[in-house]
Amino acid sequence: MLALDAVAEPGDVIAVESPTFFGILQAIEVRGLRALEIPSSPHTGMSLEALELAARNEPRLKGVVVVPHLQMPLGSVMPDVHKERLVALCVEHGLALVEDDIYREFVESSRVLRPAKAWDRPGDAGQVIYCASLSKSFAPGLRQGWMSAGRWQARVQMIKFARTRNMQTWSQLLAARSVDSPAYERHMRRMRVQLRIQREQAARAVARYFPAGTRLSLPPGGLSLWLELPLGISSTRLYDEALQNGIRVAPGPMFSNTGRYEHFLRLSCGMPFTAEVEAGYRTLGDLLAAQMAELPAPRKVA
Repeated sequence: MLALDAVAEPGDVIAVESPTFFGILQAIEVRGLRALEIPSSPHTGMSLEALELAARNEPRLKGVVVVPHLQMPLGSVMPDVHKERLVALCVEHGLALVEDDIYREFVESSRVLRPAKAWDRPGDAGQVIYCASLSKSFAPGLRQGWMSAGRWQARVQMIKFARTRNMQTWSQLLAARSVDSPAYERHMRRMRVQLRIQREQAARAVARYFPAGTRLSLPPGGLSLWLELPLGISSTRLYDEALQNGIRVAPGPMFSNTGRYEHFLRLSCGMPFTAEVEAGYRTLGDLLAAQMAELPAPRKVA
C-alpha cells in the first residue's frame, strides 16, 4: 500500500499478474487506481511481451506489481532471465516495479533464489520497490514486514511516518534476532518439508474425490494449489455450498476483476492433512459431482 501511494495517483494504472492475489486488487481499487491484468504463465509468471505492449500503449501506466516466487495463486517461479528482462523493461519505460517477495523462502530449490531487486541499479534507476514479510514464514500475528523503495525511499518513509509514526521497537528486534539465528533456517527447512507433504496429500485427495477433467500442477513450494475444474463448473457456487458445510475455499473470480476464472479454484494446504480435512475434500467432490450431473450432456457428432 505504501508503494502504491508513493508511485501513483487516483486514475493511474497499475499492471498486475492475471490471475493475482485478491489483496493486491483490493489495495489498487481502494486507492482509486485501475488494475491492468497481464496474462501470466504457471511456469514463468507475467508475460513480458504483453507487459511491454501495455507500456507502449497505456499512458497512465505507472507501475507493475509482481510476486515472482510462488505467485499467488498460480504457484509460478519466475526464471532469472525473466526477472532481469522485467527490471530492464520497467527502467526503459519509467515504471515502478513493486516486488512482493513474501514466499521466496518457501521455494524448494538447491540454490538461493535471487529477487528481481538483485537486478536493480540504485545509482542509475532504483526502479524496484522490494517488499517482504515474516507473516507467512514465522508468525502471522507479529505483522512484521519491510521494504526497500529505491528512488521512492524518501517518499515512502514520509508517508509511513505520517500514517503510523513510530513502530514498536520490541517486535522489530524480535524479528531481527529470530531471522539471524540458525534456528530460523532449521524452522524453514522443517516447514518446507511439512508443506510438501501436505500439498501432495491434497493433490491425492483431489485426484480421488474431484470429477474427471480436474487439472492441477504441483508448485515447487508454498501453501496452496490452483485447480482448473471442468468447463461449466462454477467455483462461486461451490464456495457458497462449501461454506454451508463449514468448508472454506477461494473461488477463481476472486483473483481477477474481469470475471474470468469461474471454473478455477484455489485450495489452501496450510494445515495438517487430518481425517477431518480429508472428509472436507470428499464433501467438495460430492458438491462438484452434483454440479456435473446438472450439466447438459455433450452433443454427439454423427
